[in-house]
Amino acid sequence: MRSLILAAVLLPSVAAADPFVKGPYLQNVTRTEVTLMWQSDAVSPGTIHVAGRDIEAPPATLHEVRVGGLATGRRYPYTIECGGKRASGELVTAPGPTEPFSFVVFGDTRENVDQHRSLVERVRREVPDFILMTGDMVDDGASEKDWQSFFSVERELLAENVLFPAVGNHDRHGRTRGADAYRRYFALPEDTPDPERYYALTYGNTRILVLDSNEYSFALTDQTAWLEKELARAAADPAVAHRFIVMHHPPYSTSIHGGQPELREMWTPIFERYGVDAVFSGHDHVYERSEKNGIRFFVSGGGGAPLYPRDPRAHAEDVAASRFFERTLNYLRVHVVGGFVEVAAVRQDGTLIENVSWGSLPQHLVAAKPVTTSAQLVVKVASAVPAPSSGGCSVGGAGSRWWAALMVVVMVGTRRRRS
Repeated sequence: MRSLILAAVLLPSVAAADPFVKGPYLQNVTRTEVTLMWQSDAVSPGTIHVAGRDIEAPPATLHEVRVGGLATGRRYPYTIECGGKRASGELVTAPGPTEPFSFVVFGDTRENVDQHRSLVERVRREVPDFILMTGDMVDDGASEKDWQSFFSVERELLAENVLFPAVGNHDRHGRTRGADAYRRYFALPEDTPDPERYYALTYGNTRILVLDSNEYSFALTDQTAWLEKELARAAADPAVAHRFIVMHHPPYSTSIHGGQPELREMWTPIFERYGVDAVFSGHDHVYERSEKNGIRFFVSGGGGAPLYPRDPRAHAEDVAASRFFERTLNYLRVHVVGGFVEVAAVRQDGTLIENVSWGSLPQHLVAAKPVTTSAQLVVKVASAVPAPSSGGCSVGGAGSRWWAALMVVVMVGTRRRRS
């Protein structure tokens, strides 16, 4: 669906009242634009109050409004009025290419509502800039009940964090194995021959490609030319320091489903050719990290679905690539600071599984000792970035934004204070 691009300036936040049927939730953020979506309980017009403007939405039940004219790397409170109800949240635009950022990765939430909710509550404490989801958000993609459950559990998280999902095999279920509900409920970048099924986005200094790895949808053939073209372009762009891949099926895994030979044969050589940093997948309901030919492969499929054991008969190629495995509910916390990337794998209860980092910090942050942990990263960056003079951390320039982002690394459970 396409919506009008609307300019905006700042307006104070309005307290939330009763929630809507779904949402509001945030989609497809750029440095100056974001999409707000929600579903009302009847056909109704709506009004978005954000950044000093009242933006009118035409009558509908499923609303999708593109808001433009926002400042880069800023937080804005917003309130939506629709059908006599009100709902509020905050949105944050993408930063410029020199600013740090953080995001969270998880997937395979599916049918276990209690486990899903527990993980989401932990993720909310991270205060990420956005969410990457590795697919299988629901058990049956043709079931409205399943989608309602997903959006109900994710409501508060997605009201303040943009979600970029990959389509999983369960998200495409139904007699035709189509993805009609997935396409309906998500407004994703329309920059490919098959819009929204697979897509790419730029965030800060990073290019992220989100792929459809479902073989029966011809995903492994019709995306390949686009994939290589996009990665070649990103590799040649001096403003792009990192390249990440997100897709549901893992090229390497030692759990029940195992690594996908088709992906290894068709796509991983392209990843290697153009220097992909990391591949994030789900499908197997575990945490696993593998490495092969300089690429890191992370499986984060512990979003709430029943956990899987390690397969004692795993393929030798998967076993050789595997570096760490744990059967646990989990998510990944990723920090990007210039050329430096840190991935922390975190259990549902907030304890650390492992911490992996690579690359180098910007020169002005480099000291005698190397950075190997989040705490060391905080010390280095905090010494170079002044704390916000206003005492608030949610709205303002790079200093206040990044003080908040860094403090959350060592102060788990602390939310950004709002101005």
